[in-house]
Amino acid sequence: MKKYISVIVLLLFIKSGWTQNTNLDYKYAIKFYNLATYEDYGKSGSDTNPYPFRYTSTRLRILHPTFAFQWKTNKNNFHEVELTSFMLGITGKDSENDTTSSGQSINGNELITTSISVRYEFILNFSKLKNTKLVPSLGFGINPYYGQFSYLPGIQTEFHTSEKYFGAKVFVTPRITYYLSSKVFFDLNIPLCFFDTYFQSYKDENPELSLKERTTNTFSFDAFPKIFSVRVGVGLKL
Repeated sequence: MKKYISVIVLLLFIKSGWTQNTNLDYKYAIKFYNLATYEDYGKSGSDTNPYPFRYTSTRLRILHPTFAFQWKTNKNNFHEVELTSFMLGITGKDSENDTTSSGQSINGNELITTSISVRYEFILNFSKLKNTKLVPSLGFGINPYYGQFSYLPGIQTEFHTSEKYFGAKVFVTPRITYYLSSKVFFDLNIPLCFFDTYFQSYKDENPELSLKERTTNTFSFDAFPKIFSVRVGVGLKL
């Protein structure tokens, strides 16, 4: 009897192995995404924000390459970390005296911009027991971010101003993955933002203002913000 039971258990184990989706049989992968995003900040944000370099209340980014690393759990789900934004830039502007042939610079200013944003996502896979190339899944992610703007004027009638902000967005992301070969796969997903919370600090070094008036701090919590995204990626199994 024990012999028959052992044979039955062995057959069930073999059958279970046959029904596993072999396309999910990998441990690590890297992904290259293009993230297209439309954001509507609304009129109130642009009217009340004292920082002088935010001119529009909407933003559309069509071409935005990102990089991600993915690893699998014991239950054939995935963790994924993505670098969604990293920027450090300086924009300079000089004014010259056109009345002289020397082109002497009379004033100038600089705008220093820093931005970093990352995303962590837990991806729950479906079709784990069916050997299919098309695998739907659902992701649950958080996107912490940080940014800083610093305006350095070149004339005495203007003053140094700066803005810092940091926050986090929470997403639920329907996904569909197509495994093209044993090494390459495509990923299409639509991140849905459930809320965005952030802290913002604006500072104006105008000496005519009191120390308390020079700094303005704002905390915001936006449920279901108007952020619409589509992410298309190519993955490579390692």
